[in-house]
Amino acid sequence: MKLIIWHNNVCSTSRKALDYLQNQGHEVSVRNYLIEPPSIGELQQVLEKLHHEAPYILRKKDKEFQEKFADKTLSNPEWIQAMHENPSIIERPIVISDEKAWLARPFEQWEKEFSSI
Repeated sequence: MKLIIWHNNVCSTSRKALDYLQNQGHEVSVRNYLIEPPSIGELQQVLEKLHHEAPYILRKKDKEFQEKFADKTLSNPEWIQAMHENPSIIERPIVISDEKAWLARPFEQWEKEFSSI
């Protein structure tokens, strides 16, 4: 299965998920989403594959989130725009296939779900 991982190498969970995928023999395309932020369309597609609204992938402990957005109540499209413009507020890692996406956290829960596919 060909996969994409929205990855941040400083994050231990992101590194753990990438190592897991590679050790399982998956073809993984690594995308540093902080350097190459996802487009609004990509964010919408990932949220559809996750079957969730934008707040599901918000990194609420992020400094930028706390400074700019902690007191905000935004609509789903507004959150998507905010994530596009401020990619550090996107939770990581996110693993994406052609059919589905996973927020790979907590790692052990994701690993159990992912290994059953």
